[in-house]
Amino acid sequence: MRARDLLHRLHDQPFRPFRIHLSDGSSIPVTDPGMIMVASSSAIIPIEFEQEDGERVVKKWRTVAMLHMVQFSDVDERVSGKHRKRR
Repeated sequence: MRARDLLHRLHDQPFRPFRIHLSDGSSIPVTDPGMIMVASSSAIIPIEFEQEDGERVVKKWRTVAMLHMVQFSDVDERVSGKHRKRR
């Protein structure tokens, strides 16, 4: 993934919440386009929030290398091969 790819997704109009899928199989939801700081080879992504005086503030974050970002998917979209159908 390139920084440009992430920036394009963050600036989509209208913005649609999405997940960033990582090479280790995990994913990080992105619910607000202003929550990510993008650099040329990595991004700082909040992963946990808390309330302080009625405001949402970041409690924990991850710095993720662009090379470990595999794909994006809409928050409500299932990624093939990740979920089994129940019978």
